[in-house]
Amino acid sequence: MESVAFGLTDGIICFLGIIVGVATATADSRLVLIAGIVGGVADALGNSIGFFVSQATERTVQLREAKPGDESHVHSKTEVYMSGVFSFLATLVALVFLLSPFVFAEVWQATTVSFVVGTVLAFMLGFYIGKIGEANPFKSGLKYACITMFGALVAYGIGEVLHIYI
Repeated sequence: MESVAFGLTDGIICFLGIIVGVATATADSRLVLIAGIVGGVADALGNSIGFFVSQATERTVQLREAKPGDESHVHSKTEVYMSGVFSFLATLVALVFLLSPFVFAEVWQATTVSFVVGTVLAFMLGFYIGKIGEANPFKSGLKYACITMFGALVAYGIGEVLHIYI
């Protein structure tokens, strides 16, 4: 399910960046929710369309290069369509997990919870990918968590700069 892994990874990193950046720039939960929802739906659509186009292109190449009697796998049309759907849904799942704290908590508490949840989700996804890929699951999880935290740190810096000008 590479489309699910892609949607979750992209969603976690993108939404955590939006959340941390907007919270730092504005300190306003409503603006974090607005930016998160708008950015989240746009990102989910972009992911699903991008993944669909990628898989459709790969299918075209597979069909063109397939030789009679060749046992290689060619993506079915259903697989191509479902990859877009799963990428969209996985991205939205990340959005719901990371934005939910803003419905119940103050902006800084919600940002902290989202940061922790996003980092843990990224670690878990990396751990799982490491495990199925026969790599060191802990190292893989740590890599995903560090990439996520780096994205949040960059967004924090951008939010600080924007806060000066807003």
